[in-house]
Amino acid sequence: MFRYKFPFGDFQTITTMTETGITFDPPVYEQRYCAAIQILEDSRWANQIKKVVEFGCAEMRLFHLMRRIENIENILLVDIDEPLLRRHLCSINPLVSDYVRRRACPLNVQVLQGSVADSSEELRNTDVVIALELIEHVYDDVLSKIPSNIFGFMQPKLVVFSTPNSDFNVIFTRFNPLLPNGFRHDDHKFEWTRKEFKSWCLGIVEKYPNYMFSLMGVGKPPKDLESVGHVSQIAVFVRKDFLDMELENPLDSNPKPNEESTPYKLIHSVDYPFNVDTRTEKEKIWTEVQIELQRFKRLANSSENEMDSYQGNYKLPIALLLDRLEHVGATANILEEILKENKLNVQNECVIIEDSDEESEWSNPDDLAEYPFQEIVLADQEQAEECWDLTPK
Repeated sequence: MFRYKFPFGDFQTITTMTETGITFDPPVYEQRYCAAIQILEDSRWANQIKKVVEFGCAEMRLFHLMRRIENIENILLVDIDEPLLRRHLCSINPLVSDYVRRRACPLNVQVLQGSVADSSEELRNTDVVIALELIEHVYDDVLSKIPSNIFGFMQPKLVVFSTPNSDFNVIFTRFNPLLPNGFRHDDHKFEWTRKEFKSWCLGIVEKYPNYMFSLMGVGKPPKDLESVGHVSQIAVFVRKDFLDMELENPLDSNPKPNEESTPYKLIHSVDYPFNVDTRTEKEKIWTEVQIELQRFKRLANSSENEMDSYQGNYKLPIALLLDRLEHVGATANILEEILKENKLNVQNECVIIEDSDEESEWSNPDDLAEYPFQEIVLADQEQAEECWDLTPK
């Protein structure tokens, strides 16, 4: 085992218990999604994650968060329930805003009908496997095949499982009895205690020693009842070479699928639009310089405060400009070269911006049209298009 902490810190959540029930803010299913995204975006490995497989994707809600991660280039959404997948296919198609503000990298999304126990060819070369609230829905014969498919055949760098923590059920039963099957959901085949879940994880790393795991959870217990643990328990498996450790065994370069496996059925595939930026580093920085000069001039003209001026023109401090260009990797030397090459007036560590109604050579609107500003209106529109009513899984 190893100790893993969320890269952006613990969640700020509130668990409230009253005489009539218990509530979680935000809801536990949202906390699970946020946990998965934080793990994917961990700076220790984010740049090495290109292909993600989500087993038990159901209504594909987690996908809407994963698609925002620029470095991911392939997402496979897998579920055994084909009618459920078909009902939600339209939700994975690009929005109009995806064509306006294109990704920096390609993204192919495939929706596949199949079982988590089957080692289908599409699963090769997977970097990350995510299975949230899945394993408790499968029978023993499928459960027994999951480790061999994921850790033996797929050999991903990272695996995330979540499953209900039955230790927490003593709190739920204070308000409502469990279902007739003795669990929280009518399709659950089991619900493990923290000890049972840990035992399952230990069995995996014993058989597949190239992996280590860490346990955590989401859905904090009420105050003074911490002994029951979280509502949902999470296991994060990491391949040792991903932690700069030596592998116990060489990776199988050509793992054989389980002979009993059923091939997956492709339901839908879509490619997201992306922008191929062929500009040089200097050209990228020069575009951003033009944008910042125009922005500074507009602010100067609209501000009621007196702006620092030079003979009726405006002075933009180079230090401020460098700070604004940090995101594109501009340095003082590169910026100096760019300003000289484009014959901008620099005096006393400031760029002099002419106060003229005429468009100057460096502010040609055609040059900037290919790299538009990200308007607030567009962001609001996109957010409205993607609002959906989520219910706990």
